Amino acid sequence: MIYIVLISIITSYICNKKIYKICDELNQNKLNTIIIYTLNLLSMSLIYYKYGVNAESIKYLSLIPFIIVISIIDYHTTYIYDITVLSGIIIQGGIFLITIKYDVNTMSHIIALLIGLIVPYILATTTKSLGQGDIGVYCLCCFVLGHNYSMYLIALSFILACPYSIYILLYKSNKERKIPFAPFISLATITIIITNYDILNLYFGIISK
Repeated sequence: MIYIVLISIITSYICNKKIYKICDELNQNKLNTIIIYTLNLLSMSLIYYKYGVNAESIKYLSLIPFIIVISIIDYHTTYIYDITVLSGIIIQGGIFLITIKYDVNTMSHIIALLIGLIVPYILATTTKSLGQGDIGVYCLCCFVLGHNYSMYLIALSFILACPYSIYILLYKSNKERKIPFAPFISLATITIIITNYDILNLYFGIISK
């Protein structure tokens, strides 16, 4: 466990330094630093507790810093930088190739990547509910999760975004009604990693009662 704490501290330090170099518009403040360190430590600890150390957990652990940085930038600027998404995909692609012989679901991740590209693209072009950057984030997260969770991820991210969307519609002017969607994709991703289908099962359990 001590190694996970050290890894989370190191990655948090790197994220905290790089985030302001990636996005010049983002002002340095202690709140962002606290969020980065807290989310990194909490997410990585929960992943380690659930999966231990294996090929699957390595993918998840290496994803966390990227989606945290992407989410913070998107929340403050409603913009997703290509370099953050592409870097994440490259890293995950490298891990995928290295661990391919230990992964029995190789095709699952390739199919998931296509789902993460095609379905959000259709939503973005037909409903205008997503930006182009969000498609890249979906590609990254779906690729890591595999095809069994891809559609679940897309649905859950919209469900999680609903309360914030209602708040935006009620209390913000038309010019301010841009919804930073990456934080909800990231939250849905972390939720799925930690709980698998537990949240969905709980939801349907409540509905059935």
